[in-house]
Amino acid sequence: MKKLDKIDWGKIERFIGSLKFAVIVISLFTLGMIVGTFLESYYGTDFANRTIYKTIPFILIQFGMLLSIVYAAVLRLPPKRRLYGFYTIHSGLIIIGIGSLITYVAGIDGQITLAPNEPNRQVILTKDILKITYPTEGKQITNNLPFTAFPVSLNDKYENIAIKDYIPFAEGKFVWSEPINRYPENAQVHSSKYHFKNAFAEQDFYLTLHPEAGNDFQSSFSMGPLSITYYPEKIAHCFNTDNSSKIIIWNTQTAECYTPEEKSISVKMTSSKNRFIIVPNNNSFLTFFPDYSPYPMDLKLQSDENSIIRVFSKKLFEDKPSLFLFGNKAAFYSKDEHKWKLVDLFLKGKPAILPWMNAEISLTEHQERLVPYNLPISTIPIQKNGSLIKGDLRAIKLEIMEREYWVTNYSPLSLLIQGKKVIFEVTKESLTLPFELALTEFKMDKDPGTNNPSSYESFIKLFSDGITTSHHVFMNNPMKKSGYTFYQASYSQDAQGQYNSTLAVNVDQGRPLKYLGSLMLVFGAIWHYNLNKKNKKKSGVMP
Repeated sequence: MKKLDKIDWGKIERFIGSLKFAVIVISLFTLGMIVGTFLESYYGTDFANRTIYKTIPFILIQFGMLLSIVYAAVLRLPPKRRLYGFYTIHSGLIIIGIGSLITYVAGIDGQITLAPNEPNRQVILTKDILKITYPTEGKQITNNLPFTAFPVSLNDKYENIAIKDYIPFAEGKFVWSEPINRYPENAQVHSSKYHFKNAFAEQDFYLTLHPEAGNDFQSSFSMGPLSITYYPEKIAHCFNTDNSSKIIIWNTQTAECYTPEEKSISVKMTSSKNRFIIVPNNNSFLTFFPDYSPYPMDLKLQSDENSIIRVFSKKLFEDKPSLFLFGNKAAFYSKDEHKWKLVDLFLKGKPAILPWMNAEISLTEHQERLVPYNLPISTIPIQKNGSLIKGDLRAIKLEIMEREYWVTNYSPLSLLIQGKKVIFEVTKESLTLPFELALTEFKMDKDPGTNNPSSYESFIKLFSDGITTSHHVFMNNPMKKSGYTFYQASYSQDAQGQYNSTLAVNVDQGRPLKYLGSLMLVFGAIWHYNLNKKNKKKSGVMP
């Protein structure tokens, strides 16, 4: 057999240090940056990182640029005086590359959200994890999820839990699902879909009492000034009872209801003219102030929100638009007739007319046992005004005891597995700061004549080692503490209208090297220019 020709390493080194190789890798890098910028603008930074910026091919291109710089300098050794500036420039580029590598390996990038006057020290990082918690055993397992932009099969296993698939960007497709647990025959776990329409709006919405419905589906809903609440079917008749107190007493466990008049329970008045009732419950008595709270009060006027007995004062909902739905029935107060009305909603039948601006509502779907569920479907994310409006769902498919379950970042899953409670969560890796931050004030300026924010700033208290300091964070004015740098990133608004501030958190151990390399680039460029200028003058060539 013929011997294989030896590899000509010298030729390879000359090619890597050549202008041709430099042009190739710089062109590939530029192309990647152009594509990445486009993806970041339309689909978000996270999607761009997963498809371009933090992928192996793009990292290899950057490594190729670093090799090109190193070999371009090495091939011009031994040192020559006329190339001192050239060596300085390339040394600066190498130092910047080393600093960037240190940042990539050991740096921290995350976010911390600060609510008004609520201290926080948890930084949310970018890495997705599946967290499995055994509350009774105090045990927690985390499984790092792959940094990918597209669905991937994991096929991991922990004890009797199979981790099947991971979808990094998903949206929910509505389905009716079988419940995970068993419920008594008389359990009120029904769900309904309604269609609302008036002269200004038309909308479909789901309401549910099912405990497995998760955060995507609730028992209450607001549409402008109209509040809509979903209650068990069994208590609908109590809303139609014309009792003088307008009070309903109901048992949340059995969904049975009655009025004080039906049980000869007197409605009493305090010295300050506040109504209260005393309801017998087993061998005890519960005191309610129905015009203030549906929960019983103790002697210290603290409410017991775990009580299965509640009271409802219809008087509280007569002055504002309020609609109560019970599956195939609806209740509301008619100001024209000065009474509460209970109307039937026939499945896919004629709409019921409501007393607000010719509004109407109809029942389009109803399920007594099935759970409303958004099945995760892979999608390409869409970004608008810096936030994802599509594809912000992360989803994991699990297989446990020959049954499949989905867990998302919005809907954790709680199961009993062989008698043990287990909680599954798709979340972000977090970091605990060695100090606490609290937002004291958030300010936002808007462009004249619009609601578009032009700038926003945060006033922050920092608590560290028993010392409190004040800081002002805004664009180009970050806060620094113990190696951490905090930049003003964004904001959000909660249901109460309060503004929360989001700060970007950065730890960059390679920053000093990158600064040094940048200075060397400037110094080297000036040096190289002056040396070339002198050489041209000596040779008689005008610059």
